[in-house]
Amino acid sequence: MRSVLLVFSVISLGLTACGNGDGGGSAEDRALIIERAATLRPDDFALAQTYDRSCRFCHATPESGAPLTGDAADWAPRISQGNQVLIEHTIRGFNGMPPLGMCPDCSPDEFLALIAFMSAEPSE
Repeated sequence: MRSVLLVFSVISLGLTACGNGDGGGSAEDRALIIERAATLRPDDFALAQTYDRSCRFCHATPESGAPLTGDAADWAPRISQGNQVLIEHTIRGFNGMPPLGMCPDCSPDEFLALIAFMSAEPSE
């Protein structure tokens, strides 16, 4: 029973700790972004594993409120703040972003690579 409660608590925390992405655009555009976010993965194998383990839960789930992977418009205001602010927010946590982005072993360079991947509009 304790393990079931622990799993439920972790899932609940994950969903509430992700962020406040607001999306935007038409319903059709939003549906396409959501569909792509669910399937996008970094080309680099190691980065893809880190993304799946630490980022995907929030950044491919519209209900999390986090900016979705591949939604360049939603990421734009964050990216415009610059790498130093992005790294600081990732490491310390910011709003719904948990400290260290659920990746306690990631380096600043890995965080930047993950952010670059998630914030880019996918090529067709």
